[in-house]
Amino acid sequence: MELLLGITFKQWLQLFFQNKIYLTPSSWGKFLKLFILSIRNSFFASKEEKQFAQQYTQTEIHQPPVFILGHWRSGTTLLHSLLSLDDQFSFPNLFEIYNPHTFLTLAPMLEQRLARLKAQKRPMDNMKTQFSDPGEDEFAISILGLNSPVLAWSFPKNETYYDRFLALQTLPDKEIERWKETFLLFLKKLTLKYKKPLLLKSPQHTARVKYLLQLFPDAKFIHIYRNPYRVFQSTLNLYKNTVANLSLQKRDINRDIQGIIRRYQEMFETYFQDKALIPSENLIEMSFEELEQDFREAVHKIFKYFDWNQWDSYQPRLEKYLSEQSTYKKNDYAPIPQEWKKKINEQWGEYFEYFGYSIEN
Repeated sequence: MELLLGITFKQWLQLFFQNKIYLTPSSWGKFLKLFILSIRNSFFASKEEKQFAQQYTQTEIHQPPVFILGHWRSGTTLLHSLLSLDDQFSFPNLFEIYNPHTFLTLAPMLEQRLARLKAQKRPMDNMKTQFSDPGEDEFAISILGLNSPVLAWSFPKNETYYDRFLALQTLPDKEIERWKETFLLFLKKLTLKYKKPLLLKSPQHTARVKYLLQLFPDAKFIHIYRNPYRVFQSTLNLYKNTVANLSLQKRDINRDIQGIIRRYQEMFETYFQDKALIPSENLIEMSFEELEQDFREAVHKIFKYFDWNQWDSYQPRLEKYLSEQSTYKKNDYAPIPQEWKKKINEQWGEYFEYFGYSIEN
């Protein structure tokens, strides 16, 4: 339910008519709660548009964003958290990505209440989070435009329709332009609020390099990758412990696994196709294992590569964060069943080779 809590009434109607015949009986209560929230959201969205629309539509993004790329569960969230400690950047927080229509209006009203909320553990990896933490802009896009593969988390029966928005390549030009407008709208609202360069992280952007460069030719990209077997295990855990709870329709675990394998292949096929479009000085790649082995050295490597000169002021914040996370333990995962490992080896084989990992039998 959290995925959709920021939708407006008009969007609720659209989702209802697209998906009503597939809703499970147990999900009707959640969907009716969304109906109530959508009425509230519509009121504040109208208020926000009247108060801020002229300002954010005229806002220009002069400094290109920094995009953190990588498949789900490859370390993108961790890297986003580490780099967001640098106060040269701004980033969308969890409250803003779930309330993209209304955060300029609601955030000041709820600031004290949100600050009192205790940090909660994410079910997929036990990391503690609170509303002020960095969030994925993709969730904001999914709410603003209803044009994101994230919506298949709630409506798996329409997965084929929503997956079109992963790499965008099969969309007609009109829908691509609409996606760009939706994305820019959110970034302009963030820029209006923070007036700093944006540090953005959404796994889906790994498949959208061409379109991101059309919007921001001088954008910088940090691609983090991980052993594909660990990525599969952790992504499957994400679906079992998080996506399943967000779903408003009955899920099929075998179909979910097929989707994980298919989207990984589509993501990296598109990434390697478009990667050459990025000027070499604007792209750095590193493995999750390199980051995990020495957080300080890996992050310092990024600072040096992009010639960011704030290391001395940033390092104490990094040390404090690492100290606070010292007790964190990673999840353990069950072995991958042989039938799925065989499909992974067949469909992801070239990526094992590119990233430098060995294929297991």
